[in-house]
Amino acid sequence: NSRAGAQPGAAMAPVQAVKDESDFKQTLQGSVGAVCAFFYAEWSGGKMGLQDLDKIAGDDVKCLSIDVGDDAGEDLALSLGVGSQLPLLRVYQAPELHHLAEHVGDGCTVSAVMSSVQKAKQKAVSTGASDVYDIVRGAYAQTAVGGPGVLPFDVGDIQKRRKLLGYADSDVNESADLGLGCGNPLVAAKLQPGEVVVDLGSGAGIDCFIAAKQVGPTGHVLGVDMTPEMLGKARENAKKDKVENVTFRLGEIEHLPVGDGVVDCLISNCVINLSPDKPQVYREMNRVLKIGGRVSISDVLRMSDIPSELKTAQSYSC
Repeated sequence: NSRAGAQPGAAMAPVQAVKDESDFKQTLQGSVGAVCAFFYAEWSGGKMGLQDLDKIAGDDVKCLSIDVGDDAGEDLALSLGVGSQLPLLRVYQAPELHHLAEHVGDGCTVSAVMSSVQKAKQKAVSTGASDVYDIVRGAYAQTAVGGPGVLPFDVGDIQKRRKLLGYADSDVNESADLGLGCGNPLVAAKLQPGEVVVDLGSGAGIDCFIAAKQVGPTGHVLGVDMTPEMLGKARENAKKDKVENVTFRLGEIEHLPVGDGVVDCLISNCVINLSPDKPQVYREMNRVLKIGGRVSISDVLRMSDIPSELKTAQSYSC
C-alpha cells in the first residue's frame, strides 16, 4: 500500500505493518541491523505519530508498526509486555528478540529514538568485530592443526596454486604453505639485505621464511598472527629448518606488537580483508614504518555493496 506523499515509482522506506506475534518474530529474526517497533492506537496521544516513522526508517533501519487498537495487535503487545501507555517504541538489533531501548509516551520522540538507534549500531559494530575475531581465529586454528582440508571452501591443488601466484617450489617451506594466500606480496616488496620486515597475519610462515632468505642474516623478519595454533606451527617450522632471523609474535594486526618507526617493509597476504577495522590496520602500519618505508599487500577488494543477508560475522570471516 502507498503512503500519502509518496511519489509514483519512488523507493519506499522500510516501514512494515505487523499483524500478530508470529509475523513480528518472523520479521525481526529475518532482518539484519536496527529495527524499530512502534506500538500505537488511534486514541493514543504523545509527541510521535505513525507518520514520523518515515523520518527514522532508511536503508539500514527498518521500522515496524503495530496497531494496538486491533485485537491481534493488542495480543502482540500483551505478549511482549507492552504497557497501556502509548505510543511506545522499542529499538532492536535484529535478529535478536530482546530490545535494547524503549521510549514511552512523551519520551517517545524522533530525536530520542534516533539516539537509541545510533547506540544500537555502535554496539553492533563492537559485537560484530568480536564475533569476526573469534570466528576467524577458530577457522584458522583448525587449519593449522588439520590442514586446508578443514576449511569450508576448496583451496584447490596447493602446488598448482603456488605456481600461479608466482612462488618457486625451491623457495617454499612445504609445511608452511597451507594454501591460504591470494597472491605473492614478495614480488612487489623487492626486499633488500639487512632490512626489517613485518608480515601482517603470518600464518604458518610461508612468506616470512622466503623473506628471511632475501633480507639475509643481517636483516630480520617478524610475523604477527592472532592464532596461537598458527604461531605454534610457524615456530615449529622455524626450529626444524634452523631459521634464525625470523620471530613470530602473538597479536592482532589492528594492534601490532611492534615499536614505532622500526620497519623497512610491511607485507600481508590475504589477511587485511578479514579485519573488522581496516582503518585501524592502516594507522598501525603507518606507526611502525620507518620514514620512507614501504608496503606490499596482496589481498581481495570488494567491488560492490555487500547484500544485507551476508553482513554476518561468518560471512565477513570467509
